[in-house]
Amino acid sequence: MPQTALTLPDFLIIGAPKSGTWWLASRMKKHPQVFLARGERSGEVKYFTKYFHKPLSYYSDLFQAAGRRIKGEKSPHYCTLSEDRIRVIHQLMPAARLILILRNPVDRAWSEALVALLRGTGRRFDGLTQSELTGMLDRVQINYTEVIDNWLKYFSEEQLHICFFDDISNDPESLLSNAFRHIGADAQLDYRRFALEEIVNQGECIPLPLWFRDYLYRCYTPEIKALHRRFGEKIRPWLEDAP
Repeated sequence: MPQTALTLPDFLIIGAPKSGTWWLASRMKKHPQVFLARGERSGEVKYFTKYFHKPLSYYSDLFQAAGRRIKGEKSPHYCTLSEDRIRVIHQLMPAARLILILRNPVDRAWSEALVALLRGTGRRFDGLTQSELTGMLDRVQINYTEVIDNWLKYFSEEQLHICFFDDISNDPESLLSNAFRHIGADAQLDYRRFALEEIVNQGECIPLPLWFRDYLYRCYTPEIKALHRRFGEKIRPWLEDAP
């Protein structure tokens, strides 16, 4: 398929995993001007992570039904793509708008580790060992500073919209309206139609063990401090939660 015939997205929700991307995407798709593509199985497209071996026409076909709507997709592991893969995305979609949601990295890592260890193996939490939990951390670690810097090597700061998981509870209307403005959709809406209080794709509700919380904070406190220098008050609660 010649590139001139391709239908590619106008925006990408690039992550982070277990940071509210399902909530955001499910709210955004209620907007009459917005189209969210769905993948084959989980609903996430994952073209640039899992399905990159398929032709670009496969990816393009996912957006054919959009019509005149603003087209996008959500694949939260895009945030950890290599620079080479980000460069490809920029070559294909140089004007794309990007949305990244940041969550306290301790809570985010715990949430993703539970999904990987419990849903992935079918085991119970009380059957997991400390070494399994700490080993899983190596697989789910995300350095937000590195993520942001990698994407900003190819896309402008104006193209990358960064929002915060805490605002899903604290100020969901502002979070959603700012996302709409970022992609060029009308943000003057009756937000009662968007079910802002609805909980979407909630993970396992298992308290974070104190020993593992301390372990995670030892791993992530330098990163949290770097983010605080970069984003200020939005990050302060993450520092206050540190032991």
